[in-house]
Amino acid sequence: MNIRKHQELLDFWEYSHGFDSEDGTVPIDEDVTFEATRQELQIELEHFDEMELELELHPIKDDDIQPEDEHPNKTMLKRELRAIALKRLEDGARTVSDFEEVIKEWDHLDSNRERKERYHEIGRENLDSKKDVAPLAIVIPAPINHAYWRQLMKGDFIDIISNCPNEMYNSLSDEDYSKIIYDLKDDHKELIYFLYLRDFTTNQLAALRNQSDRNIRGVRSTILRQIEKKVLMILVDRQEEDFPFTNGNLTMEELDFLTRHEEEIPATLEKLNKEKLALLKEIGVVIRRITREQEKRAKEEAKKCKKNNRANRKKEV
Repeated sequence: MNIRKHQELLDFWEYSHGFDSEDGTVPIDEDVTFEATRQELQIELEHFDEMELELELHPIKDDDIQPEDEHPNKTMLKRELRAIALKRLEDGARTVSDFEEVIKEWDHLDSNRERKERYHEIGRENLDSKKDVAPLAIVIPAPINHAYWRQLMKGDFIDIISNCPNEMYNSLSDEDYSKIIYDLKDDHKELIYFLYLRDFTTNQLAALRNQSDRNIRGVRSTILRQIEKKVLMILVDRQEEDFPFTNGNLTMEELDFLTRHEEEIPATLEKLNKEKLALLKEIGVVIRRITREQEKRAKEEAKKCKKNNRANRKKEV
C-alpha cells in the first residue's frame, strides 16, 4: 500500500474515533486508548499490504470463478452461459434503462424462437400471389416458391388432395369443426372455398357464378352465422363437461370467441340441453326396440326347440 493511501486511512480512522481535534491535542485520559487502537489499525494495514502483494503475485483469473450451482469440472454450453448472463442482468436491473435492456433481450430471444418455428413450419399461402417469385422464373421456377411444392417434397399430400370444395374439410384437424364444413351444402362449400382458401373477392366470385355481388355477400353472411352457432354449441358443450381442466384445453381464439358471444351462451346452453334430452329419448327408443326384437327372437327359438323335441320323441316311438 502506498504512503498516501496509508496516511488517508489513518486520518479517517482518527476522525471517526474522535481523536482528531481542532487544536491537534489529545486528552491525557484517552492517550492509552489511542495508542492501543492505533497499533491495531497498524496491524490491519499490514494485513492489507500482504493481501495486495499476494494478488500481485497470483492474480485471480475469470476462468477460476465458477457459478455456485455448477460443478467445477463441467463444461458449460453457450446457451447456459447466455441464460446465466440474462439472469444476472435481470437481478441487477434497477433503473428504467436497465429494465429496457432486459426487455430488449427478451424480445431478441422471442424473435429467434419464432424464426426457428417458421423455418420448420409449412404455412399456407395465396396461390394467386406473385410475391417473392423471380422475374420470368429463370433461376428458380415459380412453383418451387409455393407451399404446396414444399409439402410435396416432404411427402405431405393432405392439403394438396384436399384442395377442392368437397374435400377441404379434411384439412381441419378438429373432428367437430371438420363435420361443420362437411355438412354444408355444395354451393356453400364452393363459396367458402373460393372466398377463404383461394382468396377471391365477392366481385370475382359473382362473375364466376353469374350472380350479383350483393347476393354473394348475403349468402356469405348466412353461412357464417350458421357456422358461428354450431361452433358456439361445440365450445359451450366442451365447457360444460364434467372433466377437470376443460377450460385449459380451449385455445385463446376459442376463449375470445366465447367472450364475444357471451350473451348468446344461455340460449345456446338451453338448446344444447334440449338436443341432449332428445338424443337420450331416441337412444331409449332404440334400446327398447332392440330389447323387443331380442325377446321376440328368444321366443321363436324356444318354439323351435319345442318343435324339435316333439319331432325327436315321435321318431323314438
